[in-house]
Amino acid sequence: MSVQEFLTAQLNDVGNQLTAVFANYPEQNWHEKVTPEAMSPAETAYHLADCYNAFLTSAAGGKHEWGSTVIEDQTPTGQISAMLALRAKCLDIAASSDDPKIQGLASDYISLHDAYHVGQMVTLRMKLEDFDSYSIYK
Repeated sequence: MSVQEFLTAQLNDVGNQLTAVFANYPEQNWHEKVTPEAMSPAETAYHLADCYNAFLTSAAGGKHEWGSTVIEDQTPTGQISAMLALRAKCLDIAASSDDPKIQGLASDYISLHDAYHVGQMVTLRMKLEDFDSYSIYK
């Protein structure tokens, strides 16, 4: 298995987990947090979208201005859709590149970072509702 194939498999696996943890998220809990210092699902969706834009900018050789991402539709569905659309653009670049710099950026900005936030979201969902933490692996 090549590095590119391995990275693509990782990105797809954590992408499935990310999609699963946001699926059917109760809208009334969209701004809830596990602790006051933690991110809400709304903040997490925006933060990940901003990270995906950072990947796109960095992969093109630029410097990302953190907090510059704009998501027009602020509904939960709109935020999740915008986040996943940006992620898909990142995956297209990562999957088609054998450049170690792009692969490293994809690992840092997407794969590892997504997994971190999936864990936070799972914890929040378990706190707020009857959520099966293993459901993200189906």
